[in-house]
Amino acid sequence: GVQRFKMEHKEIDIYIYSPESLPEAEKIFSDWLKRPESDIPVLFVLGSSDYEPMVEKHLIQHDLTPNKSLLLFESRKQYDDKQIHTFQISMFGASYLAGAVARQCTGDRKPLVLLANHSDSPINIAKDGFVAGYGSDCDVEYLADDWTGYVSASLAYQKMSTWAVDYDFIFPVAGGSNAGIYRYSREFEDSPYLAGMDIDQSSLSNWITGSVIKHIDQLIYRYLTEWVVTGDMPENQLYGLESGYADWLVAPRYVNDFSSLVNGMRPQAMIFEKEYYETSGY
Repeated sequence: GVQRFKMEHKEIDIYIYSPESLPEAEKIFSDWLKRPESDIPVLFVLGSSDYEPMVEKHLIQHDLTPNKSLLLFESRKQYDDKQIHTFQISMFGASYLAGAVARQCTGDRKPLVLLANHSDSPINIAKDGFVAGYGSDCDVEYLADDWTGYVSASLAYQKMSTWAVDYDFIFPVAGGSNAGIYRYSREFEDSPYLAGMDIDQSSLSNWITGSVIKHIDQLIYRYLTEWVVTGDMPENQLYGLESGYADWLVAPRYVNDFSSLVNGMRPQAMIFEKEYYETSGY
């Protein structure tokens, strides 16, 4: 989405950073905040909910100058400062549909919901949606207590030998760690059924029944374009199943098995997603 925007707006300078640690990210952000005001509009985009505490910490020390704006991904927080914009793509509705599919894949054994860590609200929302769609309790396991749960593919691979015995379906919301699960499923025939995450990952394993899709590329392109054209963006938005920016995409090899089920339950998933946010406090 960013690259597409850049191709269409060559007059705009774009700098992309991939910090290797939170302290490095903090330095990049704080250095930017300290820059003096200018006549050039500048937008700083933070691409993870992990950065929300960092934003709040440094904004206490440094106010945004009038030419600066912030866009924070995967945050539900609404700031008083009109120059700070947040959005979250809800995985609840799409995960609800994944849970409905899991119900058809499991026998007497519960599915496993595998999360990167305890603390990130977006992945916990995905867990809640999956459990609601499945219709009863599921086992939940965490790979770590912090961000390393997203980069623990080797650990996930090692644990799969046990999980394959205990579960018929695994719903992994663990970023790059999912690669270990998909690798195991390609190498061993006893793999449980699986779900892909963020993009269509059906090509990574024959056991992936479908993927929770997040069209964040389309959304960031829309936000950047709106900022250039109007100088502004929505203050705080939630995009769920109804928005089209999130969905559950049935894998091609399972279309005949699950497409009718998923299409039939999509309206119900939208209703449950709306009710969830009205009552959960998220």
